[in-house]
Amino acid sequence: MKTAQRLIASLLLLAAPPLQADEQCGLECLLCPGLADPAHYAEGIMKAMKHIAPGEGTWLFRSEVDLSNQFGIPAEMQPQFKRLIDAFAAKQVQVVIAVQPTRGMMHRDKVRADSAYGFDYALARRNLETFLGQLRAGGALVPDILPLVDKPPQPDYFFRRDHHWTPTGAQATARIVADTVLQQPFYAGLSKKTYRTEPSVMVPKDGTMSRGLKRICGNNYGFQYVRGFQTVPAGDDMSALFEETSTPEVILVGTSNSANRDDETKNYNFDGYLKEYLSVDILNLALPGAGQEGALLNYLQSADYSPDAPPKMIIWELPASFRLEDPLMYRQLLPAIQGGCAKAQVLASEQRELPPLQVDQRLEILSNSGAQRQNFADLPGFLDIKLSDKNLKDFYIITYYDNGQRDKVWYRREAIVEGGQFYLELSKAKEFRGANLLSVFFEPTEALTEPGSVEVKLCR
Repeated sequence: MKTAQRLIASLLLLAAPPLQADEQCGLECLLCPGLADPAHYAEGIMKAMKHIAPGEGTWLFRSEVDLSNQFGIPAEMQPQFKRLIDAFAAKQVQVVIAVQPTRGMMHRDKVRADSAYGFDYALARRNLETFLGQLRAGGALVPDILPLVDKPPQPDYFFRRDHHWTPTGAQATARIVADTVLQQPFYAGLSKKTYRTEPSVMVPKDGTMSRGLKRICGNNYGFQYVRGFQTVPAGDDMSALFEETSTPEVILVGTSNSANRDDETKNYNFDGYLKEYLSVDILNLALPGAGQEGALLNYLQSADYSPDAPPKMIIWELPASFRLEDPLMYRQLLPAIQGGCAKAQVLASEQRELPPLQVDQRLEILSNSGAQRQNFADLPGFLDIKLSDKNLKDFYIITYYDNGQRDKVWYRREAIVEGGQFYLELSKAKEFRGANLLSVFFEPTEALTEPGSVEVKLCR
């Protein structure tokens, strides 16, 4: 039935009048019934586009992200978020979370009633306010973006057919973040530099949703052009461009909205505006395509981070659609903040060859049995896992306990995030209470054709 429906939609497109007949149907000529067909969003990049919703004029939205009303950390994960912020605070690191509102909220006047997919601005705003409160309750410094939501800036905060913010959106958000940080006592302790922002290249944006429209309907709305900007050290001393400090005081992590890429047309200058408004240098480690915590994890596992000399402030750019709901996120980040087993007591360790393995085959990589068996019941510990193959980022780690229970965790690290190093806090779930850890197994999700090695340590 779905195949027949897609065939009919394709025939309707072929039978449609030429685009020069737009005076009869306007921009509607560029749309097709296939936009509402879930089958078009089943694979690849299109999964993130579900469903492309036409807006006013040439605006396009994603029903499940841009037009969502639901935000916030699930109740069971709120204590874990607090543990995360507390771990940073214990090292005198101030975490500032810059929440990015959704496209639907910032451009609600462009949402069409016949393609709103249940979007309710009043409900979305209330839930966003709750989300900000949850982050603050966890101990993070969270600038108030609600006045920005209530009165969006001009020109566009977001691109009309793309999920990224424009330089205008980046600037408006940076201003709010900076105004909040400037009021904090810790700001006086940051080293100061002066910066200025100047016009840069024009930014042409076709847009992810426009490309989705072309894929489904064979049409698109063309490019949107906005002026780009760059921020440079103020004054005549350009040597600051090449300065490197052994211990960066301010780190920026986040998504492609914040990432500093080689292609100037993909930079929106969020870090630059922050530098100018705060008068501080910022090491930008945001990553495109790394998810909600990928850039933060990548930083904590890199040579840029030292648990003995941490930064004074981490600015975390976070789209409101991210809910910080994944338990594995916390089970990796918390050991990483402490520096892994290099800064902990090693209780057990093993190094094994990792032979070629098929899917569903498992290899024991740590054993706690026999005469050397130790009591690890209710251990507040973690596993420190090092793989020789840094491209191996999709696999299972399974821990078995003497009460018959097992904890199977699926690692699916984004390609842009470094591999090789993985952490796993031992589960504190009730089914493992009082049970002793017996063994740890590795299981691939795809066949391993080349041999390698794995080193595992259990630490506390």
